[in-house]
Amino acid sequence: MSDWNDFSERLKRLGVTLGISQPIQEKAAKVKPLEELVPGRNLKTIYGEVFSLNHAYPEHRQHGHLPLKPLTDYHWLARWAKAPAAPALQSLVFLDTETTGLSGGTGTIPFMIGAGRFIQDQFVVEQFFVRNPSEETAQLAALSEFVEGVEGIVTYNGKAFDLPIINTRYIMQRLSNPFTSATHFDLLPFTRRIWKSRLGQCNLGNIETKVLGFQREQADIPGYLVPDFYREYLFTGDATHMPGIFYHNEVDVLSLSALFSWLAAILEDPSDDRFTDPGDLLSVGRVLENLERVPLAEQVYSSDRLQHLSEADRQKSLLLRAKLQKRKGNLEAASVLWQAAATAGSIEALVELAKYFEHQVCDFEAALRCTEQALCLCSDPSLASSLLHRKSRLNAKLLKNNSEKSANF
Repeated sequence: MSDWNDFSERLKRLGVTLGISQPIQEKAAKVKPLEELVPGRNLKTIYGEVFSLNHAYPEHRQHGHLPLKPLTDYHWLARWAKAPAAPALQSLVFLDTETTGLSGGTGTIPFMIGAGRFIQDQFVVEQFFVRNPSEETAQLAALSEFVEGVEGIVTYNGKAFDLPIINTRYIMQRLSNPFTSATHFDLLPFTRRIWKSRLGQCNLGNIETKVLGFQREQADIPGYLVPDFYREYLFTGDATHMPGIFYHNEVDVLSLSALFSWLAAILEDPSDDRFTDPGDLLSVGRVLENLERVPLAEQVYSSDRLQHLSEADRQKSLLLRAKLQKRKGNLEAASVLWQAAATAGSIEALVELAKYFEHQVCDFEAALRCTEQALCLCSDPSLASSLLHRKSRLNAKLLKNNSEKSANF
C-alpha cells in the first residue's frame, strides 16, 4: 500500500491527477423561460404570434393620490396640444416603449410597447413583447388592432423618442401606421413648464414621487438597464429580469394616465385645494396666459396662496401681473406693480419703468434714474449696451428741455 502511495505522490508532483479525466465544472445556472415568470399569452396575428401581457384596472383606481381617469374636462389640455378639438376619452391611447437603445435611430427597436386605454369602465394596459426579432411585424399588427379608432396619443417625451421610433418600425415593416393623424399629447414639455422651477429634474420617476405621490416597488428595473437586460435575454433565453421590465413599462403607462388627469384638472381649475405650492401656481398662471385665459391668470396671480412666495418668485409674480395690466392697456396700474418689483431689485421692472416714464409720462428725470439703477444692477453686456444708449438719449432730451426752458425764460 505504501508503494501505491509513493507512486501516487510522484504522479501528483508531475501534475497528474488520478481518477479524473477532465476538470470538474460548476453546474450551469438554470435558464428561466419567459412563460414561467410572466403570466402572458400568445396573440395570433396574420403575421404570426407575439407575446402579450394584459392588465385591467377599475377606471377610478388611484395611482398615488390621483385617479387614472380624468374627473374633469380636458379641453384646455387639448388646446395646449394644438388639437382642433378634445378627442373622446375612449379614443386616447397612453403609449410607452422599452427599446434596444436609448439614442433612437433606425437601428433602435421597441421590443416592448405598452399601450393603455379606457374600455367601458376599465383602464386596460396591453404590453406587446418581442421574444425575438422575427416577431416584430406581429407585434406592430397586434398593437394596431388594440389601438383601433385612436384619435389621441399620450406620451412622455414621445415626440422626440417613442413616436419617431414606432413610426420608423411601421415603415420598415411596411405596415399602415394607426397614429398618423392622431393628436399627440406629449406631457413632458407641459410638465416642465409647471414643475421644473421647483423640482429641477422632470423625469417621469421624479414626477411620480413628487407630484403623483406614487412610489415604485423594488421589482422595478431602472430604464437605463433595460436594453442590456433585453440583450442578455436574447443571447441566453434567461428571462430572470423580464418581470421587472414588464413592471417598469406598466407603471409608466399608468403614470401617464394619472398625470394626464392631473394636468387636465389643474388647467380647468387651478384653485384645486390639492394644488398647494405657490411657485407651481405661478407657473400655471403663465400657462393660462399662453392659452389666452387672461381673467383666470389674473385670479391666479392675485391668489392668497401666493403670499408665501420666495423673494425671486414674488418678483416674477409682480412682473407677470404688470404684464397683464400692460396687455390690457392699464399702464398706470402696471407702473405700480413695476415699482414694487423695482424696489425688490428687478432689472426688468426698472427697464419697464424707464420706458413708461419716458414715453407715457414724459418724465425724463425719472426715466433716467430708473435707467441708471438698472445699469448698476446689470451684468448682461447686451442689455448694458441698450441701457447706455437709453441713458444717452434721455440726457439729450433733458438737455434739450433745459435749453428750451432757458430760452423761454
